Amino acid sequence: MASQRRLVDLPVSFARPVELFAYIIGHSQLLLRGRQDSGPGYSTTLEVVFKDVRALSVLDGYPALTIRLASGEEERELREVVPGPWRGDRAFVLGERLLGGFVVAGAVYWGESSAAESYRSFLVPEYQLPQLDMDSPRPAGPRIIYSPYPPH
Repeated sequence: MASQRRLVDLPVSFARPVELFAYIIGHSQLLLRGRQDSGPGYSTTLEVVFKDVRALSVLDGYPALTIRLASGEEERELREVVPGPWRGDRAFVLGERLLGGFVVAGAVYWGESSAAESYRSFLVPEYQLPQLDMDSPRPAGPRIIYSPYPPH
C-alpha cells in the first residue's frame, strides 16, 4: 500500500516521548523518533524528519513534543544568529519556548508505523543509519586530551 501525504497546519503535538535518533550530515536531515517501547500504550513508532537543515539546537529527548512555526520575534532572533539567505527555510520551534529547541530547515515530515520497529527509518529509507560495531578496528587515540581547568 502506497503512503498518502496529507497537508496539515502547525502546530502539531505528540503526547509521547520523542528522542533524537540521528542527524544525517551529508543529507542535512534530522530524525527524531518516538519508540514503540517508550511506555505502555505506544504500539506505533513515530518518526519526525526535518530536511535541508541549516541550523539546529535540540535536546536529546522530549517527554512530549510540540512543533510550531517560530513567532515573528523568534524568527528575527534566529536570523541574527543563522547567517546567510534563508531561501525556502523556515524556523520550527520544538516546544513552547525557543530554548526548548529549534530547527531551521526547508521542511518537516512525520508519520507513524505499526510495523515492527527496526533500526532503519521508514521516513528516510534510502539512508543506511550508522550502527555501532564493537568488532570494528578503533582509530588511534590522540596523544593528549585537553580539558578545561579546574575540573568539576
